[in-house]
Amino acid sequence: MKLTPAQFDTYRRDGLVFFPGLFEPHEVAALSAEQVRIFATSSETHLLAASGEFLGTTAMDRVSPLYARLLCDERLLSIAEQLLGPRLYCHQYKIILKQPFGKLSLPWHQDYGPWQHHDGMPEPRAVSIGIYLDEVTEFNGPIVYIPGSHRQGLIEYEVIPVPGTTPIPSLPNATVTKLAAKGGLIAPKGPPGSVTIFDCCLAHASGQNLSPDPRHLIYLSYNPVANAIKKPTRPTHFASQDFTPLVPAPRSALLAA
Repeated sequence: MKLTPAQFDTYRRDGLVFFPGLFEPHEVAALSAEQVRIFATSSETHLLAASGEFLGTTAMDRVSPLYARLLCDERLLSIAEQLLGPRLYCHQYKIILKQPFGKLSLPWHQDYGPWQHHDGMPEPRAVSIGIYLDEVTEFNGPIVYIPGSHRQGLIEYEVIPVPGTTPIPSLPNATVTKLAAKGGLIAPKGPPGSVTIFDCCLAHASGQNLSPDPRHLIYLSYNPVANAIKKPTRPTHFASQDFTPLVPAPRSALLAA
């Protein structure tokens, strides 16, 4: 899958590009069914709040051939290679759940913040990808981005605890106010199978799911092998130490097994 010149320009200018309905309904159905199976297992990679709310899971490629194949799907990996160059590995892989009427919210942050702070990633050269397993609306906790904020590089942050996961280096309200005054706010909404690809320095956040509808999101990050993490402090299901380059596979391979 090739990015058009206009999509390249959008990514460079805004820090993200959105593909509504990139994955087919039968592919989303298979990924959702496999998600249910994974959640039914007992694993240290699951994310739970102190309240018992199930927040998601990590490192799905270790327990699911389907999710391992998804990492190499050319619709994702080939785009990342166009943006970052070849020889990429997956730094982080997880499913984040926004349950109906759930409590989970994520503060304003840049993905590179925790990757540099916790994992020792040398440079902000990674790309983040979100795959919608449900329709994302303005009501069920969409991710909100500040276009153009990636051009600021790594911004000064404060580390705050977040239930169910490691502390997140987060952006102060005053910083977000200044960034939003310049770039505005956007929240890409769309059907299941939609994909958002964004720069690891793009400021973003998400609020609670206020609706009766779920918002489950597959989230992965590609990073050049040459930019592999140097000082990991977290378990490998939060920050992979397998730097084997991934090889793009045709979309037909996703469900071929």
